[in-house]
Amino acid sequence: MPEPGDAVEMRTALAGLRRTSGLPVAFGGLLSDARHARIAELDGARTGALRGLVISAGSGLGGKAIALARPCAVTDYPTSRHISHEYDTAVAAEGLRSVVAVPVVVRRTVRGVLYGALRTPVSLGDRTFDAAVAAARDVEQALAVRDEVRE
Repeated sequence: MPEPGDAVEMRTALAGLRRTSGLPVAFGGLLSDARHARIAELDGARTGALRGLVISAGSGLGGKAIALARPCAVTDYPTSRHISHEYDTAVAAEGLRSVVAVPVVVRRTVRGVLYGALRTPVSLGDRTFDAAVAAARDVEQALAVRDEVRE
């Protein structure tokens, strides 16, 4: 379950992702149970459409990243045949097209998911992927340290 301090770690990582990648939008959340993440933090969003969205493992791009425990991306979210489309209404409201989703994995367990997005349909390059993975690792490290302190 997410804790109050987790929001700070997520916000910091999302701001860092936008700064290092140049992506205009970043958002994410932690898992509330083994199969569901709640989008709790937004950075650069124009609307609140994504806030509170519950992402199920295997559904949409983030759900695919959660299920596979690896980064996933699409060049044009609305037309992608590689993901399911349960979240199209929220994604369209925000105007997102190219999106990357990276799971936050702590000790081989997915604990959250971070997204970075563009409002144009272009291929995302290595710099973007590297920045997204680094942001997820920042959250991962913070959660791992918190877990160690608790034990």
